[in-house]
Amino acid sequence: MSSGCPVSSLMSTKDKLPHPFYEQLHALGDMHWDAEMKGWLAVSYDVCKEVLTREDLFRHPYADADATMIEVKGGARNITVLQGEDHDRMHRYTMKLFSPDNIKIYNEEHIEPITDFLLSRIEGKGKAELFSTFCKQLPGRTFMSLFGMDAADDAFMHHVVELHDTIMTWAGGRHYLGPEATDAALAASHELNAILKPYISKRREQPANDLMGRIWAEAPGLLDDITEADILAVCRELYLAGSDTTVLALANALYLLLTDKALYDNILNDRDDKLLNNFIEEVMRTHGSVEYRYRIANQDIELGGVLVKKDQVIFTINAAANRDPDHYSCPAQVDLNRPRPRDHLAFNTGPRICVGAALARAEMRIGLRALLDHLPNLRLDPAAEQPQFKGFFTRAWQPLHVLFD
Repeated sequence: MSSGCPVSSLMSTKDKLPHPFYEQLHALGDMHWDAEMKGWLAVSYDVCKEVLTREDLFRHPYADADATMIEVKGGARNITVLQGEDHDRMHRYTMKLFSPDNIKIYNEEHIEPITDFLLSRIEGKGKAELFSTFCKQLPGRTFMSLFGMDAADDAFMHHVVELHDTIMTWAGGRHYLGPEATDAALAASHELNAILKPYISKRREQPANDLMGRIWAEAPGLLDDITEADILAVCRELYLAGSDTTVLALANALYLLLTDKALYDNILNDRDDKLLNNFIEEVMRTHGSVEYRYRIANQDIELGGVLVKKDQVIFTINAAANRDPDHYSCPAQVDLNRPRPRDHLAFNTGPRICVGAALARAEMRIGLRALLDHLPNLRLDPAAEQPQFKGFFTRAWQPLHVLFD
């Protein structure tokens, strides 16, 4: 079953809880034309997975990247711009950067020290706004440390986050945003290039046991012709994804804990982290930070009961697919014992599955455990502004005003 006209546009859910809209679409069919978005909305798990997996039928939008797109993304070797075998080689290369052995090093030498640094600013105060003081800072500062930067530099961290926010806004809405958004994204891209280049050059001459060092160390095995410009493109994408989506996922996880006492107690008492690990997967499934991806049809094709024409855009609403009642029992419920907890699309799927998923999971695990351990009786502040599920392409519950003992 399908619908040629949704109840309203996906655009109507901006800064609002989108899940009721997704439930309406699920009830009407798998595919829905959205005139405002100028494309098809795919909401079923099976259809979204097919579209994201079959790049021979549904190409990545950056396959048609023009000079502006490549410039915004930091260069032609950015993994999101690459296609075919070139992309597959780069994907294998970047996946090695986040191997279990490397993650263990990153945990001990980067994530845990940054977490302790942030908590030292919060402990003992009795109250805090954790979205801005913790969630928005842990991933960005971790990448600063991984790149050999001064992770304690507040002004630098905030400025880089602003630059990444500008690019993410453009990336999620370039179909309908005007030239001002493009100009802002280009300016942010140029500034990020200037910031990263000195660190890239330094780490080539002075190897170290951080991510920048691993990038150079792993390159010869898979990318024998790599240059500093290529490394810049690699770093740009890792820094962007690592400083944005994990922020939002961490905030969503914290919100779910703060609004469900039984869930909070279960995770607090889980000393072997099994339930915490499952909780992180359920957070990603029910409140993943990236709402949708998009692809372009390479040919006329029937999909989800409708005819999609060549070159039409398909928005895979992964956040809706992750709540598909035909795929999950009680899809809106956080189930710490759900079978196959990683069976979701929050980290994408197919050839473009997120290369930094292991790092994101590590940051969430370490950050959440530290908050629960160091801020006793953590709870929302009933007298302060209450959280809202803000955003569109990416979303998070914010602000997070809390009290603790």
